[in-house]
Amino acid sequence: MQASKVKKNQEICKILGKVVKELSKDKKKSILAYECDLPRSVVHYIIEGIKDPQLTTFWRLALGLGMRPSELMKILEEKLPDGWDFSY
Repeated sequence: MQASKVKKNQEICKILGKVVKELSKDKKKSILAYECDLPRSVVHYIIEGIKDPQLTTFWRLALGLGMRPSELMKILEEKLPDGWDFSY
């Protein structure tokens, strides 16, 4: 059971990374990090799908991308595969 939770978390992080990369277009990570008020390394790990961001990091990321956190979450949810099981 625990392994499936870890796998789901990893998949969500990878999808978030793809979404952030798409939304930031060709913007350099250092510029995005500045606009999000986050360290460049954190932005890098999020884009690569390595880091599971805290709520405040997700919040800053959304604002840096020029949107409300709820908008970013909606986009993330829409990118989840069909039949995604929202239970843990």
